Amino acid sequence: MIDIRFFACIAFDVIDFFVRIPGLGTIFDLIGIPVAYYLVGPMGIAYAWELLDITDQLDGFIPTMTILYIISKSGVK
Repeated sequence: MIDIRFFACIAFDVIDFFVRIPGLGTIFDLIGIPVAYYLVGPMGIAYAWELLDITDQLDGFIPTMTILYIISKSGVK
């Protein structure tokens, strides 16, 4: 059975894809760190890598939160 958190991760990544305004995207990425921690667990801290792209143009193409969710459920530590 698929967890509702999986769909929340997908929804967050889709929204992240469409938030392309520099500055606003960075704020969205800052909000995403605690959200990822809540949805994925301690591995969610890795979501912070999205802050490296200050233009907010590249990080939207990588569904980070969804990837972290899949990795966390696969048992990789």
